[in-house]
Formats: sequence, structure tokens, C-alpha cells
Amino acid sequence: MFAQEYKRDIPRYASRVGIVTAPTGAAIRDIQNISHRRNPYVQLLLYPALVQGEGAAASIVQGIYAMEQKNVDVIIVGRGGGSMEDLWAFNEEIVARAIFECSVPVISAVGHETDYTIADYVADLRAPTPSAAAELAVFDYEQVRERMEFARGRIREYQLQLKALHPKNQLLQKRQYLTDLEEELERQMHEFLQKKRHQLEMYAAKLDGCSPLKKLQGSYAFLSRMDGRPIQSVMQVQVDDTIQAQLLDGKITAIVCRTEENGVV
Repeated sequence: MFAQEYKRDIPRYASRVGIVTAPTGAAIRDIQNISHRRNPYVQLLLYPALVQGEGAAASIVQGIYAMEQKNVDVIIVGRGGGSMEDLWAFNEEIVARAIFECSVPVISAVGHETDYTIADYVADLRAPTPSAAAELAVFDYEQVRERMEFARGRIREYQLQLKALHPKNQLLQKRQYLTDLEEELERQMHEFLQKKRHQLEMYAAKLDGCSPLKKLQGSYAFLSRMDGRPIQSVMQVQVDDTIQAQLLDGKITAIVCRTEENGVV
């Protein structure tokens, strides 16, 4: 009955805790105070048992059976400190067998930290005091709530990550990226064309200034032979040669009567 292989795990999140102890005294007050502080939502069920004197062992056994029928998650069996005679009911064989055969995990909390009884060795878990038993049986609500909030936050992060990784969202992101690239390309092309248009206007202005027609507007003429070859020097013609003079509004055909090179006839 003491073997470790028979020990059961205490539920981590018990919602109903059975208590077998005296209805008055420090033990039940300590258990109630600690339980309420840790988790006011856990239901405590008390079986008011005799914990010392004649009939105490049978009362404790009856309490264990009663709590087992109430479908509690864990049972605390114990009492406050006292002499060995005061604690003797927890050394009785019927109490030990009731704890061992109970289908619900049992925490023993008998006396002070230095007190040991047979119930402590048979129970699934020994608590040094009733207060410690409450700490072991009742989970800390605020701690669990904080963990749950943290877990919810992580879940939200994972949901956002999954949403971002969804093929549909990936496609939307790629489309937006493509749209941005197209807009940037259009902007650069517009700037490029504007720059080239400005350069073209400058070149056109220069070219216009060099146009022969512009020159002809200033009382100038374009001289050429009859075959269209331009005349750029007096050395290219002789007296009696027929030449053409292209003016702005027409042509003049003339015969060379005289040539003069740098003032020499």
C-alpha cells in the first residue's frame, strides 16, 4: 500500500475539491483561505468528520466514501497539529485501506510538517500542512489566466502569420508589388521622355538656327552650278559660266561676268 507504483497524479486543474476534516478548527480555515485566494471558482465540499477520539477512524472512512460519491477531482484528508494520540486515527488500518482503495486521488495533510502517519504513506501525495494541501489541490487562477492570455496572444500572432502566408494574401501582395513597379516604371518613363523632349527642343532650336532657309531670310543666297553642285569659292567658277542663285522666294539664273578673289579681279 506504500509502494510508489500505486500513487496517482493529482489533477492539475481540479474544479471540485473534497475535504475530510473537522468542521471547526485551524485546518478547514486554512484550506478555505488558501483556496479562495488561489482560485475562488473552485468548489470546496466538506465532510465534517471526527478527527480524534473514539469513532474518529470510522468517521474519516465514511467521509472518504462520501466524497468519492460526490465525483470530486481530489480529496484532502487531514487535520491540524496535535499529539500522537490526537493523530492516531490516521494510523488506523481502516483509514489506510479507505485511502488506498479510493478511486479519487487523495492528499494527506495531517498535523504539522514533522508529523507522519500511516495515512501520509498511503496517500497519493503528502502535504506537510493543511495550507500546503490547499496549495497542491487548488490551481492558481490568476497564473493560469495570465498563461492563457499569453497563449491567446501567441495564437493571434500565429493567425496573422498564417493569414500573411495564405496563397491568396501572397497573390495580393505580389499584385500590389507589381502595381508599384508599374507605377514606378511609368514615372521613370515620363521623366525620361520629358528629359528627351527638352533635349529635342534644344537641338531643334539649334538646327533651326543653322537652317539655310533662315540664312536666306537675311538677304543671303545659295549659289550652285546648273547641275546642283554648290559653289563655295570663286575658284570654282569662270567668266561666262552659268550659275544659279537660290533665294527665299525663288531662283535666279545668271552668267558670271567677272570673279574677284580677295580683292583681285
